[in-house]
Amino acid sequence: MEHIHSKNREQIINAAVFLFKRKGYHNVSINEICKEAGIGRSSFYTVFSGKREIISALFTSKTQDLNSVFQDFIDAKNDFERIWCLYEQDLRLAEELGPALTGAILSMELTDSLGIYGKMDTVNNWLISLTRNAQASGIIKCTCPAETIVPIVSDLMLQVIFNWCRCKGDFSLREKARFYAETIFDLA
Repeated sequence: MEHIHSKNREQIINAAVFLFKRKGYHNVSINEICKEAGIGRSSFYTVFSGKREIISALFTSKTQDLNSVFQDFIDAKNDFERIWCLYEQDLRLAEELGPALTGAILSMELTDSLGIYGKMDTVNNWLISLTRNAQASGIIKCTCPAETIVPIVSDLMLQVIFNWCRCKGDFSLREKARFYAETIFDLA
């Protein structure tokens, strides 16, 4: 039974993401998700209580999949590149989901937390340590304390994602975010 539940969960998430990207989160019904996933409504409701729970599950699963980030982190040539790996994880997720779905997720975070800010707090602790190391080694020239500069850059990354969603993805998200990060950190 657990295998069927897990299979239905994956089918539902995949179907929902496909439809959300195509039609927008608010324009997709549970019936459409069920039809796309090839399951009945009762099967849907044994797995999820609604669309918002799908988004929460999607966000949780994507942020827990750190294998590629971990390898990039290990292979990074310096502490700034390690910092960038952590920021880039969120940028990749936004690009994968697209501006409409990412925008819907950001909107949900404002009204009923999905855990985005909680995740940022945890990551910011790592970023502070890496920033101190990069400042000590001269890679980052910004002399602001790491505890000050990291939340500023993290908020700026979220703002870039927001603007990218608002502009319907009409600019390179990673290029603009990287430019801002390098500028604020004042790389050597």
